Amino acid sequence: MYVCNCNGITETEVKEAVRSGARKWDDVHTYFDCAPCCGKCERDMADAIREADREPEPAAEPLFGAPGLAVAG
Repeated sequence: MYVCNCNGITETEVKEAVRSGARKWDDVHTYFDCAPCCGKCERDMADAIREADREPEPAAEPLFGAPGLAVAG
């Protein structure tokens, strides 16, 4: 869903910006190298930021199989 219609910023993109350090609605715009236009997204953007802050970080996937398993050679 679009959070900012003027700049085409979606909820998923807000989460990306928050993971990169955005904490305010205009930080999200700055992250995407744009600026707020009409201001109608301020409340929805702030809500999306709060929600993204509540979500746990995704767990890192092991690169080479299950951790702690060694291949005897």
